[in-house]
Amino acid sequence: MQIAWLAGKHSISFDKPYTWFCLGVRGSGKSAFLEYLAELHLKQGNCVLDLFAARSGENLGWLRSKWAKDKKILLLTAENTIVEVPPSIDVNVKPASKINLDDFNEYDIIINSSPLYPSLDAEFDAVNVIIDKLWKRVKWHRMIFLLVREAANLLFSRMKIAETQHLAKAFMAYWLRESRHVGCSLALDSQRFMAVDIDIRSLCDFLVFKAQGSGGLPRDLWYVYKFVNPSWMQRMSAHQFTILSRRGDIGIGVFPLTEWHVKEGEGITSKLGLKVKFEEVAEKGEYRGTFYTVGDEEHAKIVSLYNEGLSMVKIAEEVGRSSATVRVQVSRHNKAIEKMGYCPFCRRAKGVLEQLVIVK
Repeated sequence: MQIAWLAGKHSISFDKPYTWFCLGVRGSGKSAFLEYLAELHLKQGNCVLDLFAARSGENLGWLRSKWAKDKKILLLTAENTIVEVPPSIDVNVKPASKINLDDFNEYDIIINSSPLYPSLDAEFDAVNVIIDKLWKRVKWHRMIFLLVREAANLLFSRMKIAETQHLAKAFMAYWLRESRHVGCSLALDSQRFMAVDIDIRSLCDFLVFKAQGSGGLPRDLWYVYKFVNPSWMQRMSAHQFTILSRRGDIGIGVFPLTEWHVKEGEGITSKLGLKVKFEEVAEKGEYRGTFYTVGDEEHAKIVSLYNEGLSMVKIAEEVGRSSATVRVQVSRHNKAIEKMGYCPFCRRAKGVLEQLVIVK
């Protein structure tokens, strides 16, 4: 990568946990730029976590890169997912829910890819599990370069568990600000500059502009046009970029495009020979020290008894739970159907009420 600084000068070190935000129209080379940054981090001995990519599974391209030959790679999947990998690809597979902090020291590349999840909800749940796990990484000696191919998706995933959109944005801003303290260098991209709040954009160490198309830069960044030709920024090639540091350094640069980058419509999953099967296996209740969580079969039984007309108090006596637990399971059942069209807990338990909203 070569950069000609037009205003100021910034020495970029890949030992520091920077935050990068890459902006440009579709096909401008945003992902290719982030992938190249990831390669530079691998050369430094850092771990690369490719957290979020397009539904096509573009981050699976790592499996055909030169790095797959001498780096240790982990694929993260949904629960009860079987991934058949051809013998030519050396990779380990585990559910995202089972990831632990030691994995970031053991593996060089960790891939969380959309085709390995049965639904967007399942993928968002996995993203939240991974983020929460990283948040506990208060002691570290190896930096993690974390790729999020569409910045808004990180916000959407957090909105699944936050009470309001405002709280989701607040957490995301706080996480970007504090990520360096858990040893993470973040790299995000977006097609639309305003897809992520200015409060979040202002936390980035570097803004990288790819081809802007007809949209151009927002008014508060028009001063960049004093140094860089607007027409060139509108139509620059995939290997070109403009860079703006947080302290105001402005430069233009070039970088080599990764040979293994996945192109639209390529069908990378089948091209790699990966076979993915999602099993609907009933999940059992887990012991949490003082109680067991409600498993799928128990959930299906509670819902069935309630549908038959039993009161919550009677059901609680039959299953050995509190009436509050029964109420939660019925509500959980109905909300899942309203959101997804079916109850995944009943489906895994092969319950007959998986699509029936129970109202009394």
